Amino acid sequence: METRTITHEVFFDTSPHEVFETFMDPKQHAEFTGASADIDRKAGGKFSTGGGHASGTTVEIVKDKKVVQDWRDDKWPAGHFSRLTLNFRPIYDERGTQLSLVQTGVPAESFEGINNGWRDYYWTKLGEYLRARKIAPVRRFLEEFKNHANIDIVDETWTKDSVLHLTGFPLPAGREGQKTIGRTIFAAFGDIHVEVIDTIVEGDRVVERHSATAVHKGEFNGIPATGKKVSWTENHIYRIADGKIAETWSEASFHDLMKQISSAPQSAKA
Repeated sequence: METRTITHEVFFDTSPHEVFETFMDPKQHAEFTGASADIDRKAGGKFSTGGGHASGTTVEIVKDKKVVQDWRDDKWPAGHFSRLTLNFRPIYDERGTQLSLVQTGVPAESFEGINNGWRDYYWTKLGEYLRARKIAPVRRFLEEFKNHANIDIVDETWTKDSVLHLTGFPLPAGREGQKTIGRTIFAAFGDIHVEVIDTIVEGDRVVERHSATAVHKGEFNGIPATGKKVSWTENHIYRIADGKIAETWSEASFHDLMKQISSAPQSAKA
């Protein structure tokens, strides 16, 4: 049987650990490919992916660095396996990954289909999946916390040792810092609505620009409720770790907000 070798070099804007996990964690593998996966993640462990279209045995596994598998397509002649080697190399201070794929022993008549399959069903989908995973905790936090005043969502979307950088606000450590901000804002403003203007994802960072509107219903920075509709903007850099927010650098246009409530007509004040 004539065989050929497939080689790919692919770059992902996320850490080797995260890319590695999408290949070796059956839940994540199934999520990004859209097909069932059964993976015993150890040397000698069996795997079946793509709803059973691909299967084999993991020969070597080095966490976050390398995977070697005897891999076959269900349409290949019985007993024939290719040798698949995946290397995960950190780049950009370990915030990015260079993934090298070498697959030897691919039957010549299957070469084009398998080669294109890696591009169409893995690399394109994987890039989109990894980006979405970064954004997911940020968007959930925004919607539940900011738009629905759900302070408890911090426990689900922030790590226990999370760090919040916000100039001018002395805050408790960990999740309690973000909860303190929430209690202060929600006591002073009602009908809060925050919208996403821009989102940039790079490595373990999600950068977002938000616009917000609200009604000044309670005391804020010494100014009693005015009943006035106000607006402000926010810029945030979120560092994501294992699917949660681990660190945030935040800036909000509270100077403009203070001007709005300070200049409210006396008759509008509560």
